[in-house]
Amino acid sequence: MESLIPAAQRFGARLMAQGATVAVAESSVGGLVSAALLAQPGASAFFLGGAVVYTAAARQGPAHAMRDRAG
Repeated sequence: MESLIPAAQRFGARLMAQGATVAVAESSVGGLVSAALLAQPGASAFFLGGAVVYTAAARQGPAHAMRDRAG
């Protein structure tokens, strides 16, 4: 995870500067992206939330439905 933190810090700073937000859906990384984003102070200003959908069976649930709606 340490290798993700510098990039997450740059991304978080850019989001805060722009007043933007982010939400993530993760699979094989098992929550590492969320953890890297949340490791920085003030992350609640830009991080809305995330979902980790790891197994193939779980991917047929909510994340699958979200993908279908997105088009």
